Order: sequence, then structure tokens, then C-alpha cells
Amino acid sequence: MIKRTTTLLAGLVLAGCTGPETDAGADAGPERVEAWQTVERYKIDERMNILRAGQWLREPGNEGRSRADAEAALGLETLDPGPAVEAALEIARANPADDLGFLALHFAFYEHMGFDEPERQEIRDEVYGFLGEHYIDDLRLDRMLLGLIRFGGEGGVDLVDEVVAHSSHRRLRARGAFWSATERLMEVDDLRATAAERAQVREEVTRMAQLVVDEYSDVEVFRGEAGGEAIQPVLYALENVTAGAVLPEATALRIGGDEESLSLYEGSVLLLDFWATWCAPCIASLPEVTALQELLADRDFQVITISIDENTELVHDFMERRMDLPFVNWFVGEQSELYDDWSIQGVPTYIAVDRDGVVLGRSHDVESLYEVILDATGADEATRAKLIAEAVAA
Repeated sequence: MIKRTTTLLAGLVLAGCTGPETDAGADAGPERVEAWQTVERYKIDERMNILRAGQWLREPGNEGRSRADAEAALGLETLDPGPAVEAALEIARANPADDLGFLALHFAFYEHMGFDEPERQEIRDEVYGFLGEHYIDDLRLDRMLLGLIRFGGEGGVDLVDEVVAHSSHRRLRARGAFWSATERLMEVDDLRATAAERAQVREEVTRMAQLVVDEYSDVEVFRGEAGGEAIQPVLYALENVTAGAVLPEATALRIGGDEESLSLYEGSVLLLDFWATWCAPCIASLPEVTALQELLADRDFQVITISIDENTELVHDFMERRMDLPFVNWFVGEQSELYDDWSIQGVPTYIAVDRDGVVLGRSHDVESLYEVILDATGADEATRAKLIAEAVAA
């Protein structure tokens, strides 16, 4: 899944991270500098692997392949993040509160996802301990609030909750509440959770969103927007684009045709697929979405892909080079009001809708919507078994 909102690791340079209460460069002795060189070597090598693998995955014929497939085909070395993460933690243990210590914690946090449990949790616990002790009142933590919610698990959410409740900086409190509401919105429709768990998340998201409106409507929280304006798509989505709501009317340009509205497909079960040609996970999931469309085509089921690419030519070229996609293909563009108003949190995002226009769920993972789609289409057991078998094989 790729987010359009921010590039988490971009722009982190030592000179730009000085906090208000920090002795910049303090305790940056030779051992810490050498440890940071280990981190930098890993970052450079990993970035090169990502770029080369990404290019391979976008080539015709490689749809649905994994990064591991790309690395094998290109003969790339699979990098071990262990030494770099341990080097970063050693830097933080020596001094977690100076600039180098913050950069080290930042790196260890974003690389911890490559580890298996329980090592991953051990890294999280150590990083969260340092952040909670030294950064609740430090504006540098602003750089990590989004990531803590998005990638940090329950501990990351708890740490941001602590910031919202106790930080002395109004900006941190405001942005923590904003990211908590925005990023956790998708959890409201997490069909892997129980109804009670989803209801609790809805309550928490609503509370944080309302806090932004009531307390921080004037604080800039994202792309120059003040909280009162920026949080409106979340409030709108809670009422209109989450499970149980009747999906609002929408209009877009059909690739190769004229403008269309969702009402044209009234009576059909729909899967709306927000995607882009530059999104590797979107492309990787196209075989699954294609199989779903072909399997349920005779049951009034329709996939509508919704491109947020820069222009229609990119989508046309993609289709010509790749495959004849058996979908209805819409284009809304990279500055789409529909994408923003519905608070779509990255691509791919899938929204399942029943014949009456009621949202069944939305997810970044199309497989998590299989059951509600199968139920809505009235698929028989043979169809269900075939779809599940194809998913397992993929």
C-alpha cells in the first residue's frame, strides 16, 4: 500500500533536526559517528535495491510479482537490516536526546518492520521508551507522529495518545489528534476485527476528529491546512463512506469515453478500486481483481477502477502495454476532490458496495472484502471455493 500524503523518510538530514532543547551534535563521538556510517551504508544500498526492484515490477509481464521475485531476477543481494538497526540503537543508548540520537531512533523505528516477532516488539519497546521519556515535549517528534500511528501498532497509537493528552506543545497535540483520526479511519471498516472492536475504533476516531475541530481548528496540521478544514474529510467519511452508510453519488471521466456517475451502476454489487500506474501494490493486485471480476461477472458484479494518475495518457499507455483489463476504468487525477473528500488513505484502496449502494467495507487488501462481496452477489459454494482456491494459489 502506498500513501499519497507524505514520504516518510525523505528529507531527514542532520542539520534539520535540531530541537528546541537540544545540544546539536552533543556526544557525537567517533564510536557514534562510525555507527552512523553503518546506518548510512545500509540506507544507500537499500534505496538502490528498492529503485531497481520497483523498475522491474513495473515492466510488462511482471504484474503480481513480489519484490523477492524482482531481487531474484536481478541478482540483488537481500540486505540484512540487523547490523544497521543495532548500530542505530547503540547511538540512541549513548544519547537519545541529541540530533544523532533522534535520527537513530527514527531509523530504528522505520526499519523495525523488517524483523520477526518477538525481536520486532523488543525494538519497538526500546524506541518507544526513549521517545516517551525524551520527546513528548519535543517538536522533533512531529516527524514521527504519522508513522507511529500508521506503522507502530498499539504501542505507537498509545504513544501518540500520550502526546495528545500531555504534550506542552499545542502543535504536537493538534497534529497527533489529526493523524490519529485520519490514519485510524480505515480501522473502522477492518472486517478482521469484531463488531465491538470496530465500534470502539469508530468512537476513538470520532473523538480525535472532534477534538481537532473543538481545540485545534486554527493549527496547521497538513499541507498548510488548518485542523478545522483538514479534518472535514474524516468527519464526512465517518458518516458517508464507512460500512453501513449509503455511498454518496460520484462522477468521473471514463477512460476512452465520457463522464459517468455511480448511479449508472445502481443494482449492481460494486468494487471501487482507487489506484495509480506508479503504485506497485496496485499493479500487483490487478490479477486478483481481474479474477474476481471474471468470476462474478454474471452476478451483476462490477469493478470500477479509479485512477489518481497525473493524466489519462498514462492510464491509456498502461492498458495498451499491459492487458485488456475487464473493468470499468475511471480517471479522477492526482488532485482528485473525490479522493480527498472521501478521505481515501493511500492506494490501493478498495470499497465494496451492495446493490442498494450501502458500503460493505473498505480496505487496502482486496482479499479482506471477498466474503462481503460473495455474500452480496449471492455466490454459490462452488464459486466461493474457486475464488478462495485462486487466492491461496496466488
